[in-house]
Amino acid sequence: MTRLILIRHGETNWNVERRKQGHNDQPLNEKGATQAKLAAEYVKANYEIDKVWSSPLQRCSNTAALFDMPVETSDHLLEIDYGDWEGVLAEEIETKFGNQLNGSIDGTDPPGGEKRSNLPIRGKAWINESNIAEQGGDVVLVGHGGSMKGLITSVIGLPDEAMDTLTIDNCSVTVLDITPDPKTPNRLITLNQTSHLA
Repeated sequence: MTRLILIRHGETNWNVERRKQGHNDQPLNEKGATQAKLAAEYVKANYEIDKVWSSPLQRCSNTAALFDMPVETSDHLLEIDYGDWEGVLAEEIETKFGNQLNGSIDGTDPPGGEKRSNLPIRGKAWINESNIAEQGGDVVLVGHGGSMKGLITSVIGLPDEAMDTLTIDNCSVTVLDITPDPKTPNRLITLNQTSHLA
């Protein structure tokens, strides 16, 4: 069994502004850097890390580097491509596209971007390509809210709509137990733990 420890990247200025980041390579702000240190310290104190994975974007890779281990990256772990919404404030999107939103911005396929239904597909592709289920031990993944929601739903067998029910805060810790035995279900152990940031 592999214990997969998901850490969402720390805060960026675009998070504060509610500006859609997607593939834009925004750095952590001062608060985000502090959050990253606290999350890394918490995970190092409570788990025996064997491997670290990360999205290639700096807001994730800079957090992953705090584990002082080699870091593997994969484009499957990138945030959703927001297309025409990249760099746009959420307020502007709500004003201009209000009649096209499926309940919320995060519940809608962004125009010119990636379909949300692709996030669980990417999550499953990463699980298969990384052989993470056979890895065993404790594995850290530093990623993005949207793509991690897709990964979680694919790992525990939830429908795509379940992504809309999950909250993944900056530098929260979510833990999944993943088994190589297809007859044994994977398990969600912890979701969006943030007590280490207090």
